[in-house]
Amino acid sequence: MTKSILSPQDVVKQYIETGLVLRETTLNGDYKTGNREWGKIVKLFKILEKDKELASISLQELFHNENVITKAKAAAHCLSLAICVKEAIKVLENIAGDKKNGIFGFNAEMTLKVYREQGYLKVYPTQKI
Repeated sequence: MTKSILSPQDVVKQYIETGLVLRETTLNGDYKTGNREWGKIVKLFKILEKDKELASISLQELFHNENVITKAKAAAHCLSLAICVKEAIKVLENIAGDKKNGIFGFNAEMTLKVYREQGYLKVYPTQKI
C-alpha cells in the first residue's frame, strides 16, 4: 500500500465538488461536462485504491453529505474497494428507498443490484493487453 500525498480533506473536497457538478449536469443534460468531471473522480479513485486507509477515512465522511450523488459515489467506491461495506450498502439502500431521489435513487438501486449479483463493483474498466 502506497501512502498518498493527499489529505482526507483534499479527497472529501474533490468528491463534494464532483458531486455538485454531476448533479447539475445530470439534471440539465450537460453530459459532456459530466463526463469530464467523472474522469476527475476516476483519477482520484485510482489514488484511493493504493491507500485504503485514506479511502476509508475520506469516503465514510461523505456518507453524511447532503448531496445524494456525493453519498452514492462514496458508497459505491467503498464497495469497489471492499471497505466499509455494511455502511455503504445501508447508504445506497437509503438513497434507493427514498422516492424523492428520482433517477439518483434508481442509480443507487442499480448499483446495489450489480454489486449483489456480481459480488463486486468496478469503477472503471480494466483492459487486457
